[in-house]
Amino acid sequence: MALAYPPRRALLIGCALFASLFHSWVATADIVGFEGNSLYSQGSSGQYYNGDLGNNTSNTQGWSNSGVHFSNAYTFDSQYNYSYWSGFSYSRVNAGTVAGFQNQYAARPGLGSGGSEHYAVVYNSFSGDAVVTFGAQVQLASIDITNTAYTYYSMLQGDQFSKKFGGDSGNDPDFFKLQIQGFRNNVTTGTVDFFLADFRFENNAQDYIVDQWTRVNLSNLGAIDSLKFALTSSDNGQFGMNTPAYFAMDRIEFSAVPEPSSIALLGTVAVGWWIRRQRR
Repeated sequence: MALAYPPRRALLIGCALFASLFHSWVATADIVGFEGNSLYSQGSSGQYYNGDLGNNTSNTQGWSNSGVHFSNAYTFDSQYNYSYWSGFSYSRVNAGTVAGFQNQYAARPGLGSGGSEHYAVVYNSFSGDAVVTFGAQVQLASIDITNTAYTYYSMLQGDQFSKKFGGDSGNDPDFFKLQIQGFRNNVTTGTVDFFLADFRFENNAQDYIVDQWTRVNLSNLGAIDSLKFALTSSDNGQFGMNTPAYFAMDRIEFSAVPEPSSIALLGTVAVGWWIRRQRR
């Protein structure tokens, strides 16, 4: 019985087939761009959703986009008719040049990454760090990050609660840092730091406050099932961080990580192909 291929060559072809199948499985990227969300509140500078369901009740369910869950805690105090929120909101506010707390839902560039209409605004406050949860293990590629208009102008000019970064002399070594931490099965896989503002350079001309969307590489976090976001600043007081604890994010890019059983199935297909070639 003649072989279609020499055994060694057939084995190599089978391995190549497995590699090709595996690569095609994991190479398809998903992107969360925050488009498609439809529940909004109307603010003075545009529309956003911060967890308010419009019925004067608290809500800690969070929300989802493209199968990815974003933590959110919205609290309504009926006694004082007052509400507050933390975690993730989504926004289509385009007032990127307006300073102040009333414009807390605006990204500094005015639009989403690449000029899109929607993006997320993150506020880290009373409920702890903001958390993104994926439905399964994924391999992250990148995420787009920028400052909100509120935080940007607070650092640039100072306000009644926060200092002007660099101080009057411009020499103060101020910073505003975002820490992105990956988790798999509740165990950390690594951390990526991104400075939303950095005034620690010896040459003041190098100091900066991020005002455009910036792509942050997250591939070093490996396979993860959740992300945690935390903010730190050089400007702190008796009650914690003085710098407004906001940032904006868009375009989370990731690929699915196959389950072991799925990998085994691909291997079985490749081996089966090799055996069939041997029998011909």
